[in-house]
Amino acid sequence: MPEPRRSPARIPACLPALLAGAALLLAAAEGRAEWRIEFESQFFYTDDAALFSSTRRTVKDQDPTQPVLDFDLADQGSDFVYEPAIQIEKTLSLLGQEAALGVRTQGFVFARNPEYNHPSVAVEARSRLGEKARIFARYYFVSDLFLGDNEVRLPEEAEEEGIELIDEEVLTTHFWALGLRYWVHERVRLSLAGRVGIRRYDEPFEQRDTDFFTGGVYFLFDLGERADLNVGFHYERGLADGRNGRQRELRDDTSYHNYFVTTELEVELVPRLGLEMALHYERNDWTTNISGDERNGEFENQFQGDIGLVYELNEIVDLEIGFQGVWRKESFEQSLRNLNAWLGFSASF
Repeated sequence: MPEPRRSPARIPACLPALLAGAALLLAAAEGRAEWRIEFESQFFYTDDAALFSSTRRTVKDQDPTQPVLDFDLADQGSDFVYEPAIQIEKTLSLLGQEAALGVRTQGFVFARNPEYNHPSVAVEARSRLGEKARIFARYYFVSDLFLGDNEVRLPEEAEEEGIELIDEEVLTTHFWALGLRYWVHERVRLSLAGRVGIRRYDEPFEQRDTDFFTGGVYFLFDLGERADLNVGFHYERGLADGRNGRQRELRDDTSYHNYFVTTELEVELVPRLGLEMALHYERNDWTTNISGDERNGEFENQFQGDIGLVYELNEIVDLEIGFQGVWRKESFEQSLRNLNAWLGFSASF
């Protein structure tokens, strides 16, 4: 079996252009405006470098359906990860309503496994619609996300001859989201959100190229001065190229129905000290009907819990400590587990 090639840490060539374009949009915004900058810096220990980015993105505002890893790609050992993020936002007046335009960049930097390094970029616009409603639009992009060295799917006749190939599985994702937030009661906010997106793999795994669309409903409950509760649900449909034409010969259709349930609680324990907890459940039902496809009739369950403390050091800086654990199981493979612990801080200006 040939050895896979190992690429160095990836920095997408288009990232500088994206950042420059977002900066120009911010600078060009007209009207009375205010700037806000938030910088986050977190240091993680993870017990599985291969699962880290997927676990971290299991949040409704990021990419909770980042594709599931094949079992053989996981269990790549522990690592230390630096996760910096910066968000620049400009508040302005638009047609007499308060609006905001912002860009957020985030990076994952691995100490022992630099092939997993990658950045992401999100651009968001928000605007008021009267006193109770807000609309938002978001674009999200992550390029050249290394998933692992995976077995390349070959036609059945090649497998019968004992041919095996290993190559890097690399993923690029774009999605566009649109949503409405509306205060249905002075202490209850309803959010409706939808998104469409594409996931594109490198050539050896292009049968996994996927188009997806998502629809969700979320509620924020104001429990008083010291607590907020968020609950929500979304449904997502993913359609992979492996279901079509000659790609069916590879018996690798990763199309799915996804169901995601989330609960997040924020509580002020004492002045300046807050507790944040979250529980997420996710289920993927694979929809392939190809004979010989290992996902035919199968499904995956995922349970994740987060807990953290946030201390307000002063008006600018918050200190953070937390733990995060996930258990995921495809019905036809062994279960996967990932535990992350972190220390960090955030600063707003």
